Amino acid sequence: MSTAAAPARTLLERAAGEDAVREGTAADAVGGLVPAAVVSPVDEAAVAAVCSAAHRAGLALVVRGAGTRQGWGRTPRRCDAVLDTSRLRGVVEHAPGDLVCTVRAGTPLDELREVLAAAPGHRQWLPLDPPQPGAQTVGGLVATAAAGPLRVRYGTARDLVIGARFVLGDGTVGHSGGRVVKNVAGYDVTRLLVGSLGTLAVITEVTVRLHPLPPASRSLLLERASPARLAALSDLLRTAPVVLSAADVCWPDATARLRVDGTEEAVDEQAAALAGLTGARVLDGAEAEALDAALAVRPWRGEGAVAGLAVPRTRLAELLELASAYAVEMVVRAPLGVAEARLPERPEVVAQLRAAVERLGGHLVLHRGGPGLAGVALPAGDGPEVALMRALKRSLDPAGVLAPGRALGDEETA
Repeated sequence: MSTAAAPARTLLERAAGEDAVREGTAADAVGGLVPAAVVSPVDEAAVAAVCSAAHRAGLALVVRGAGTRQGWGRTPRRCDAVLDTSRLRGVVEHAPGDLVCTVRAGTPLDELREVLAAAPGHRQWLPLDPPQPGAQTVGGLVATAAAGPLRVRYGTARDLVIGARFVLGDGTVGHSGGRVVKNVAGYDVTRLLVGSLGTLAVITEVTVRLHPLPPASRSLLLERASPARLAALSDLLRTAPVVLSAADVCWPDATARLRVDGTEEAVDEQAAALAGLTGARVLDGAEAEALDAALAVRPWRGEGAVAGLAVPRTRLAELLELASAYAVEMVVRAPLGVAEARLPERPEVVAQLRAAVERLGGHLVLHRGGPGLAGVALPAGDGPEVALMRALKRSLDPAGVLAPGRALGDEETA
């Protein structure tokens, strides 16, 4: 342990206990910044004590769940310690009659699914299917707003989280929303925290809206389609007499995957209707399972930067032409006009794609990429939305304790 690291570790041990703190290593680095310590508070009170101590000492904390999306956002300017939420674990309350569940932030998504599946007499789930399946925490999903194909039907974490408990950078404990779907009026801080990358507060507990687990599913595949045909398909799906759970256009494969969920009778009827309207082929169970597994890791598999994009839904054909010009691969949630693209890790490519997307009326945000790309995809920027983000950061974390510099609106002086 270095001489400089010793004071930070000692301070955190006093706040959270010796057994909750260890020395940071290269494996804990955030954007190349190796923290002096990693602190794993056992409960919300310990999180508050750690944040309060860091605030008084001028330390910078970076919150980590499972660490699967630690590279999202810009590299923080400082990282004195990583605050690991893995010990904030477990389901607090499951109210199946209300279709809601309250869970601690460090609970793995798979663990929550197992608890919900074990509830006798109920078949409920949290329909979040973020990319890169595996170990990931519920709090991490909320903080990153990560979502997959099912957002077409169920939305993202922003649509499914109805309440949260959190700790601000100075140690103040707060809560927002509630444990019922119909909440009271007031500022919706909960949704403010969704996608904030842990820069506004440490999420310690969330209450989520559940859905009935559908008993059956059918997937269809349209292959070797031109951009014009895929764009026409997207237009057709908006008025088709079906309830889609997913509709993914993959490029350069030139394919579209459609999925419907429900009862056996309903999915057979909807799949037949979709096949007749679109010419897509209904997949058998094994084919559908294999396709789901392949889509779960796209476009994240392989080397390169990964960006999130959004364009007006009517510009799908032009977006696919941009994919041909700039991207290694792209997956578009067609009915929503949102996409994820894997790109060569070259600043000029990212900058050109970003400019082209903006000409279509959309925007691009970098999810994965080296420090050399930060200036072209995550600019400091101006405008009212950036001013609002900076004002929020100053209001909730004026001392810049939580990942200073990681968020788009986090000004250099914070």
